[in-house]
Amino acid sequence: MLHAKEDLYNGLIVEPSSIHESSEAFKIKLHMLIKEAHKQEKNLIWIDLERQQAQHIAMALESGFEFHNCEPHRVTLTYSVKADAYIPVAPTHTVGVGAVVINNANELLMVRDRIHTSNSLYKLPGGMLEHGDKLSDGVEREVWEETGIESKLIKMVSLLNAHPHRFNKSNMYIVFHLEALSTKINVIDTHEIEEAIWMPLDEFFSHEEMSKFQKDLVRITLESVGLSREEYQSLVRNQKHVEVYG
Repeated sequence: MLHAKEDLYNGLIVEPSSIHESSEAFKIKLHMLIKEAHKQEKNLIWIDLERQQAQHIAMALESGFEFHNCEPHRVTLTYSVKADAYIPVAPTHTVGVGAVVINNANELLMVRDRIHTSNSLYKLPGGMLEHGDKLSDGVEREVWEETGIESKLIKMVSLLNAHPHRFNKSNMYIVFHLEALSTKINVIDTHEIEEAIWMPLDEFFSHEEMSKFQKDLVRITLESVGLSREEYQSLVRNQKHVEVYG
């Protein structure tokens, strides 16, 4: 029998360490587990399989499992023991961050991508969060990589939700106001960023090649109180960090 532990949804999670047999033997044990799950009136079964277990993945699919989510070296599959079993939704969004950084000279930090897709001549620095990132760490890192400017988060000012985005998922774009801790521009990520500049705010707002979207984001930053950040350690068991904006 495959070893499994119970989850919060009256389901079973197969322990990866118990999957070490051939794909044919795995299929037999998987059917035994499915039979036992029906006997115990469980709702669903979860299983994670590695890339090198491609034949096991095929056997699981033949046994009625369905894909749930995928990572570079692992795929998660689910089996609905009950037809109406609740299965938590797979990840639906990517998360991007943008930064409104204004220095003491009332200048706005702007960048230009080498692959230029924006309607603006320049755009706010920012990028995608990495796995396990804090929002604050992610936006401060992106500012540093794209401009060489050290900065510190002040407040959250805007959130945009867009669909469809890459791979037919949705995207959340969160904009923050950051304090500039340095002024000398030195683009670190030269593969992505062609140029970074400080632009006077009055020039930015009057510039015909700056999009209304960018101008609105900066205007909201200047006029809005925004949301300040609180960070909690060990607020929820097994969570690395918890950031609350309010």
